[in-house]
Amino acid sequence: MKTLQIIALLTILTSVAFSANKGQKGHIIPFDEAEMQSNDSASHKEIKPIGTTKETEFKALSTFCMDSKGNLLACDSKAKLIKVIGSDGKLLDTWKLDFAPYSIVSCQDGSTYIAGIGVVCKVDAKGKVVKTADVKGMPFEKSKASGIAFTKKDVFVCFGTGWSLRSLSTIVRFSRDLKSPKMIAEKLRGCCQRLDIVARKGFLFVAENARHRVLKMDRDGKILAKWGKRDRMGTKGFGSCCNPMNLCFGKDGVLFTAESGLGRIKRYTPDGKYLGLVGHIGVERFTRASRKAASCSNIPLAISKDQSRIYVLDFTANLIRVMAKIEKDKQKP
Repeated sequence: MKTLQIIALLTILTSVAFSANKGQKGHIIPFDEAEMQSNDSASHKEIKPIGTTKETEFKALSTFCMDSKGNLLACDSKAKLIKVIGSDGKLLDTWKLDFAPYSIVSCQDGSTYIAGIGVVCKVDAKGKVVKTADVKGMPFEKSKASGIAFTKKDVFVCFGTGWSLRSLSTIVRFSRDLKSPKMIAEKLRGCCQRLDIVARKGFLFVAENARHRVLKMDRDGKILAKWGKRDRMGTKGFGSCCNPMNLCFGKDGVLFTAESGLGRIKRYTPDGKYLGLVGHIGVERFTRASRKAASCSNIPLAISKDQSRIYVLDFTANLIRVMAKIEKDKQKP
Protein backbone atom coordinates (compact mmCIF):
# COMPACT_ATOMS: atom_id res chain seq x y z
CA MET A 1 0.00 0.00 0.00
CA LYS A 2 2.83 2.39 0.92
CA THR A 3 4.48 1.72 -2.43
CA LEU A 4 1.32 2.74 -4.32
CA GLN A 5 1.03 5.90 -2.24
CA ILE A 6 4.66 6.85 -3.03
CA ILE A 7 4.12 6.27 -6.76
CA ALA A 8 0.98 8.41 -6.71
CA LEU A 9 2.80 11.21 -4.88
CA LEU A 10 5.68 11.15 -7.36
CA THR A 11 3.21 11.30 -10.26
CA ILE A 12 1.53 14.38 -8.80
CA LEU A 13 4.85 16.14 -8.14
CA THR A 14 6.05 15.40 -11.69
CA SER A 15 2.81 16.78 -13.17
CA VAL A 16 3.08 19.97 -11.10
CA ALA A 17 6.71 20.49 -12.10
CA PHE A 18 5.90 20.00 -15.77
CA SER A 19 3.00 22.47 -15.60
CA ALA A 20 5.18 25.08 -13.93
CA ASN A 21 7.82 24.82 -16.62
CA LYS A 22 5.56 24.44 -19.64
CA GLY A 23 6.35 27.40 -21.86
CA GLN A 24 3.93 30.13 -22.73
CA LYS A 25 4.84 32.64 -25.40
CA GLY A 26 7.78 34.73 -24.20
CA HIS A 27 8.27 32.56 -21.10
CA ILE A 28 11.86 31.54 -20.41
CA ILE A 29 12.32 27.86 -19.67
CA PRO A 30 15.38 26.96 -17.59
CA PHE A 31 18.01 24.74 -19.17
CA ASP A 32 18.98 21.35 -17.90
CA GLU A 33 21.07 21.63 -14.76
CA ALA A 34 23.86 19.49 -16.24
CA GLU A 35 23.98 21.71 -19.31
CA MET A 36 24.27 24.88 -17.23
CA GLN A 37 27.03 23.41 -15.05
CA SER A 38 29.52 23.50 -17.90
CA ASN A 39 33.21 23.84 -17.10
CA ASP A 40 33.27 26.83 -19.45
CA SER A 41 32.87 30.29 -17.97
CA ALA A 42 30.37 32.35 -19.97
CA SER A 43 31.55 35.78 -21.09
CA HIS A 44 28.07 37.33 -21.51
CA LYS A 45 24.72 37.26 -19.73
CA GLU A 46 21.21 38.03 -20.96
CA ILE A 47 19.65 41.45 -20.30
CA LYS A 48 16.41 43.16 -21.42
CA PRO A 49 15.35 42.07 -24.96
CA ILE A 50 14.37 44.24 -27.93
CA GLY A 51 10.86 44.03 -29.36
CA THR A 52 8.74 44.53 -26.26
CA THR A 53 7.45 48.05 -27.04
CA LYS A 54 4.52 48.82 -29.34
CA GLU A 55 6.86 50.49 -31.87
CA THR A 56 9.33 47.61 -32.02
CA GLU A 57 7.05 44.57 -31.73
CA PHE A 58 6.98 42.19 -34.72
CA LYS A 59 4.29 40.13 -36.40
CA ALA A 60 6.83 37.55 -37.55
CA LEU A 61 10.50 38.35 -36.86
CA SER A 62 12.37 36.28 -39.46
CA THR A 63 15.96 37.54 -39.26
CA PHE A 64 18.09 40.64 -38.70
CA CYS A 65 21.57 42.07 -39.17
CA MET A 66 23.63 45.00 -37.91
CA ASP A 67 24.56 47.95 -40.14
CA SER A 68 27.81 49.93 -40.11
CA LYS A 69 26.35 52.40 -37.59
CA GLY A 70 25.53 49.69 -35.07
CA ASN A 71 21.78 49.76 -35.75
CA LEU A 72 19.77 46.57 -36.14
CA LEU A 73 17.88 45.93 -39.40
CA ALA A 74 15.10 43.56 -38.35
CA CYS A 75 12.98 41.72 -40.92
CA ASP A 76 9.27 41.18 -40.34
CA SER A 77 8.23 38.59 -42.93
CA LYS A 78 4.51 38.77 -42.20
CA ALA A 79 4.34 42.58 -42.29
CA LYS A 80 6.76 42.72 -45.27
CA LEU A 81 8.99 45.38 -43.79
CA ILE A 82 12.34 46.15 -42.17
CA LYS A 83 12.54 47.94 -38.83
CA VAL A 84 15.67 49.99 -38.17
CA ILE A 85 16.32 49.82 -34.42
CA GLY A 86 19.04 51.65 -32.51
CA SER A 87 21.38 50.00 -30.01
CA ASP A 88 19.19 51.49 -27.26
CA GLY A 89 16.19 49.52 -28.57
CA LYS A 90 14.32 52.51 -30.04
CA LEU A 91 12.73 52.46 -33.51
CA LEU A 92 14.55 54.78 -35.93
CA ASP A 93 12.88 53.99 -39.26
CA THR A 94 10.68 51.51 -41.14
CA TRP A 95 11.33 50.26 -44.68
CA LYS A 96 8.33 48.79 -46.51
CA LEU A 97 8.81 45.99 -49.05
CA ASP A 98 6.59 44.20 -51.56
CA PHE A 99 7.87 40.75 -50.52
CA ALA A 100 8.52 38.82 -47.33
CA PRO A 101 12.18 39.23 -46.24
CA TYR A 102 14.02 36.17 -44.89
CA SER A 103 17.71 37.09 -45.26
CA ILE A 104 19.55 40.40 -44.92
CA VAL A 105 23.11 41.75 -44.87
CA SER A 106 24.36 45.33 -44.64
CA CYS A 107 27.48 46.81 -46.29
CA GLN A 108 29.90 49.49 -45.11
CA ASP A 109 28.70 51.93 -47.80
CA GLY A 110 25.18 51.94 -46.33
CA SER A 111 23.61 49.68 -48.92
CA THR A 112 21.80 46.51 -47.89
CA TYR A 113 20.99 43.24 -49.67
CA ILE A 114 17.69 41.52 -48.84
CA ALA A 115 16.38 38.14 -50.03
CA GLY A 116 13.04 36.34 -49.81
CA ILE A 117 11.33 33.57 -51.78
CA GLY A 118 12.95 33.77 -55.21
CA VAL A 119 13.74 37.45 -54.61
CA VAL A 120 17.06 39.24 -54.14
CA CYS A 121 17.29 43.03 -54.06
CA LYS A 122 19.58 45.87 -53.05
CA VAL A 123 18.33 48.91 -51.11
CA ASP A 124 20.05 52.20 -50.31
CA ALA A 125 20.65 53.71 -46.87
CA LYS A 126 17.03 54.87 -46.70
CA GLY A 127 15.55 51.51 -47.65
CA LYS A 128 14.70 52.35 -51.26
CA VAL A 129 15.06 49.44 -53.69
CA VAL A 130 17.72 50.33 -56.26
CA LYS A 131 18.28 46.93 -57.89
CA THR A 132 16.48 43.59 -58.13
CA ALA A 133 18.04 40.39 -59.45
CA ASP A 134 16.44 38.65 -62.40
CA VAL A 135 16.07 34.98 -61.39
CA LYS A 136 13.22 34.08 -63.72
CA GLY A 137 13.63 30.56 -65.05
CA MET A 138 16.37 29.66 -62.56
CA PRO A 139 15.99 26.41 -60.54
CA PHE A 140 15.75 28.42 -57.30
CA GLU A 141 13.12 30.84 -58.62
CA LYS A 142 10.54 29.73 -56.04
CA SER A 143 12.94 28.74 -53.25
CA LYS A 144 13.24 30.43 -49.87
CA ALA A 145 16.41 32.31 -48.98
CA SER A 146 18.11 31.27 -45.74
CA GLY A 147 21.41 33.13 -45.89
CA ILE A 148 23.08 36.04 -47.64
CA ALA A 149 26.65 37.37 -47.63
CA PHE A 150 28.88 39.67 -49.64
CA THR A 151 32.53 40.26 -50.56
CA LYS A 152 34.17 43.07 -52.56
CA LYS A 153 33.20 41.39 -55.82
CA ASP A 154 30.22 39.15 -55.07
CA VAL A 155 26.92 38.60 -53.33
CA PHE A 156 26.07 35.05 -52.23
CA VAL A 157 22.55 33.84 -51.48
CA CYS A 158 21.55 30.44 -50.13
CA PHE A 159 18.20 28.98 -51.19
CA GLY A 160 16.56 25.92 -49.61
CA THR A 161 14.05 23.32 -50.79
CA GLY A 162 12.35 20.37 -49.12
CA TRP A 163 11.69 19.91 -45.42
CA SER A 164 13.16 18.45 -42.26
CA LEU A 165 16.43 16.52 -42.65
CA ARG A 166 15.68 15.91 -46.34
CA SER A 167 15.96 19.62 -47.06
CA LEU A 168 18.73 20.58 -49.50
CA SER A 169 20.28 23.98 -50.13
CA THR A 170 21.92 25.71 -53.08
CA ILE A 171 24.32 28.66 -52.93
CA VAL A 172 24.07 31.18 -55.78
CA ARG A 173 26.69 33.80 -56.59
CA PHE A 174 25.74 37.19 -58.02
CA SER A 175 27.86 40.19 -58.95
CA ARG A 176 27.54 43.16 -56.58
CA ASP A 177 25.03 44.72 -59.01
CA LEU A 178 23.00 41.47 -58.78
CA LYS A 179 23.77 40.24 -62.28
CA SER A 180 25.27 36.99 -63.63
CA PRO A 181 23.67 34.48 -61.18
CA LYS A 182 25.60 31.23 -60.95
CA MET A 183 24.97 28.20 -58.74
CA ILE A 184 28.29 27.37 -57.06
CA ALA A 185 27.23 24.71 -54.52
CA GLU A 186 24.31 22.29 -54.44
CA LYS A 187 22.81 19.58 -52.21
CA LEU A 188 24.13 21.07 -49.00
CA ARG A 189 22.31 19.73 -45.96
CA GLY A 190 20.51 22.41 -43.99
CA CYS A 191 17.56 21.19 -41.93
CA CYS A 192 14.18 22.73 -42.74
CA GLN A 193 15.54 24.96 -45.54
CA ARG A 194 17.94 26.66 -43.12
CA LEU A 195 21.57 27.07 -44.14
CA ASP A 196 23.36 30.20 -43.00
CA ILE A 197 26.37 31.75 -44.75
CA VAL A 198 28.85 34.52 -43.88
CA ALA A 199 31.85 35.89 -45.76
CA ARG A 200 35.27 37.17 -44.70
CA LYS A 201 38.35 38.13 -46.73
CA GLY A 202 36.85 36.76 -49.94
CA PHE A 203 35.96 33.37 -48.47
CA LEU A 204 32.54 31.93 -47.71
CA PHE A 205 31.74 30.13 -44.44
CA VAL A 206 28.73 27.80 -44.44
CA ALA A 207 26.85 26.38 -41.44
CA GLU A 208 25.99 22.93 -42.79
CA ASN A 209 23.92 22.19 -39.71
CA ALA A 210 22.54 18.75 -40.63
CA ARG A 211 26.15 17.53 -40.74
CA HIS A 212 27.17 19.46 -37.60
CA ARG A 213 30.00 21.27 -39.33
CA VAL A 214 31.28 24.51 -40.84
CA LEU A 215 32.57 24.66 -44.42
CA LYS A 216 35.04 27.17 -45.86
CA MET A 217 34.63 27.80 -49.60
CA ASP A 218 36.16 29.95 -52.30
CA ARG A 219 33.97 32.09 -54.57
CA ASP A 220 33.47 29.15 -56.94
CA GLY A 221 32.12 26.87 -54.22
CA LYS A 222 35.23 24.74 -53.82
CA ILE A 223 35.48 23.41 -50.26
CA LEU A 224 38.84 24.50 -48.83
CA ALA A 225 38.31 23.31 -45.25
CA LYS A 226 35.67 21.77 -42.99
CA TRP A 227 35.44 21.32 -39.24
CA GLY A 228 32.99 20.49 -36.46
CA LYS A 229 31.39 17.39 -35.00
CA ARG A 230 28.27 16.28 -33.21
CA ASP A 231 28.66 16.47 -29.44
CA ARG A 232 25.80 15.92 -27.00
CA MET A 233 27.96 15.96 -23.85
CA GLY A 234 30.36 18.90 -24.11
CA THR A 235 30.40 22.41 -25.54
CA LYS A 236 33.27 22.19 -28.05
CA GLY A 237 31.14 20.33 -30.59
CA PHE A 238 27.58 20.98 -31.75
CA GLY A 239 24.54 19.47 -30.04
CA SER A 240 20.81 19.08 -30.60
CA CYS A 241 19.29 18.12 -33.94
CA CYS A 242 21.13 20.30 -36.43
CA ASN A 243 23.85 22.75 -35.51
CA PRO A 244 25.54 25.19 -35.79
CA MET A 245 22.47 26.96 -37.14
CA ASN A 246 23.85 30.49 -37.61
CA LEU A 247 27.23 32.22 -37.88
CA CYS A 248 28.61 35.73 -37.38
CA PHE A 249 32.11 37.21 -37.43
CA GLY A 250 33.23 39.50 -34.64
CA LYS A 251 36.33 41.65 -34.47
CA ASP A 252 39.76 40.09 -35.09
CA GLY A 253 38.17 37.36 -37.21
CA VAL A 254 36.53 35.49 -34.32
CA LEU A 255 33.67 33.31 -35.57
CA PHE A 256 30.57 33.18 -33.35
CA THR A 257 28.17 30.25 -33.67
CA ALA A 258 24.54 29.94 -32.52
CA GLU A 259 22.90 26.61 -31.69
CA SER A 260 19.13 26.38 -31.90
CA GLY A 261 17.32 24.11 -29.48
CA LEU A 262 20.09 24.89 -26.99
CA GLY A 263 20.21 28.68 -27.15
CA ARG A 264 23.99 28.41 -26.92
CA ILE A 265 26.46 30.95 -28.34
CA LYS A 266 30.17 30.07 -28.69
CA ARG A 267 33.40 31.41 -30.21
CA TYR A 268 35.85 29.73 -32.62
CA THR A 269 38.76 30.66 -34.83
CA PRO A 270 37.89 30.49 -38.55
CA ASP A 271 39.72 27.15 -38.75
CA GLY A 272 37.70 25.62 -35.91
CA LYS A 273 39.71 26.08 -32.72
CA TYR A 274 37.30 26.39 -29.80
CA LEU A 275 37.72 29.70 -27.94
CA GLY A 276 35.00 29.48 -25.33
CA LEU A 277 31.36 29.79 -24.36
CA VAL A 278 29.71 33.18 -24.77
CA GLY A 279 26.52 32.20 -22.96
CA HIS A 280 23.01 30.81 -23.17
CA ILE A 281 19.92 32.62 -24.39
CA GLY A 282 16.72 31.89 -22.48
CA VAL A 283 14.61 30.81 -25.44
CA GLU A 284 11.69 28.41 -25.27
CA ARG A 285 12.66 24.82 -25.95
CA PHE A 286 10.54 22.36 -27.90
CA THR A 287 7.26 24.15 -27.17
CA ARG A 288 6.25 24.84 -30.75
CA ALA A 289 5.66 22.22 -33.47
CA SER A 290 7.58 18.95 -33.09
CA ARG A 291 10.72 18.56 -30.98
CA LYS A 292 12.85 18.27 -34.12
CA ALA A 293 11.26 21.28 -35.83
CA ALA A 294 11.75 23.47 -32.76
CA SER A 295 15.37 22.41 -32.44
CA CYS A 296 16.26 23.54 -35.98
CA SER A 297 14.80 27.04 -35.82
CA ASN A 298 16.44 30.15 -37.21
CA ILE A 299 18.67 31.85 -34.61
CA PRO A 300 20.66 34.64 -36.32
CA LEU A 301 23.02 36.78 -34.27
CA ALA A 302 24.77 40.15 -34.54
CA ILE A 303 27.68 41.57 -32.55
CA SER A 304 28.51 45.15 -31.60
CA LYS A 305 31.91 46.47 -32.70
CA ASP A 306 33.37 46.23 -29.20
CA GLN A 307 31.64 42.86 -28.63
CA SER A 308 30.04 44.15 -25.42
CA ARG A 309 26.58 43.34 -26.82
CA ILE A 310 25.45 40.24 -28.70
CA TYR A 311 21.99 40.12 -30.24
CA VAL A 312 20.20 36.82 -30.89
CA LEU A 313 16.83 36.14 -32.55
CA ASP A 314 14.14 34.37 -30.53
CA PHE A 315 11.62 33.33 -33.22
CA THR A 316 9.10 31.87 -30.76
CA ALA A 317 8.67 35.07 -28.74
CA ASN A 318 9.25 37.46 -31.70
CA LEU A 319 12.07 39.17 -29.80
CA ILE A 320 15.72 40.01 -30.20
CA ARG A 321 17.48 38.74 -27.11
CA VAL A 322 20.40 40.82 -25.87
CA MET A 323 23.52 39.53 -24.13
CA ALA A 324 25.83 41.93 -22.27
CA LYS A 325 29.48 41.31 -21.47
CA ILE A 326 30.07 40.25 -17.89
CA GLU A 327 32.37 42.68 -16.13
CA LYS A 328 34.89 40.71 -14.13
CA ASP A 329 35.56 41.96 -10.60
CA LYS A 330 38.98 43.48 -10.20
CA GLN A 331 41.11 41.31 -7.98
CA LYS A 332 42.72 42.88 -4.95
CA PRO A 333 46.54 43.07 -5.09
